[in-house]
Amino acid sequence: MKKIRIALGASILIAAVATGSAFAQDAPAKTSPFMSGAEFDFNSRYIWRALAWSQGAAWQPSVWAGTSGFVLNVWSSFPLGDEPNRHQFNEIDLRLSYTKEWGNFTLEPAFNVYSYPNQDKTENPTTGELELGASYSFSSFSLSTTHYLDLVDNPGGYVGEIALEFEEAPAENLRVSAATRLIFGNAKFNDYYLPLKKAALDAVVFELGLTYKVSSAIYVRPHFEWTMLLDADVKSAVAESPWVFSGKSMLANFGVAIGFEY
Repeated sequence: MKKIRIALGASILIAAVATGSAFAQDAPAKTSPFMSGAEFDFNSRYIWRALAWSQGAAWQPSVWAGTSGFVLNVWSSFPLGDEPNRHQFNEIDLRLSYTKEWGNFTLEPAFNVYSYPNQDKTENPTTGELELGASYSFSSFSLSTTHYLDLVDNPGGYVGEIALEFEEAPAENLRVSAATRLIFGNAKFNDYYLPLKKAALDAVVFELGLTYKVSSAIYVRPHFEWTMLLDADVKSAVAESPWVFSGKSMLANFGVAIGFEY
């Protein structure tokens, strides 16, 4: 799929990141019957699954609401630099998820819809992925795996990740997080986004974040993401790709998010 998007979060390898990403689209978990929130995330570059989908900075706001384990998240991207589709929303994604916990084990199925307003519909059609994530936490660490299967425009396209995540609260209003992710895609996924008709261990992603609670409802979260492509054929395909905005095998993103939770 010839996407002119700003993204690596998937987070070839994510968010998402995103958080940043795309991926960074996951809403924070809460135990109250109803939860809602919004986040305004400013990034030096849109990286999604280890690929650059913008030439420069992007504003990526999101809103979410949920109850009884279900969360609906709406995420968008607005290029700020001098590039195609600048100064308008060129991606709007929807994610409906359900989270279930059993002690230290968490299961989270979801469905993601990716749409691209203000872009060519032939080059950038709407698509959707079925997502299944699972994690096990121990002390300040958690081991997780997430799998995505396209069911709409690229049926059978699959990408997955394995991650080791760390989170600790050194102070009452401060939370530190870090993660290392390995991303792998099948031939249909890599051909759709690069193109490369080959399954591969695509990339590794390193993430750092610092969340400061300004009040009970407001937080500020500076974050950093560094990605590196691993497979030689993936590197060559990215360098020659007419769709992604950077042919570099290593990318970095600096971002600051301001969020509100209720």
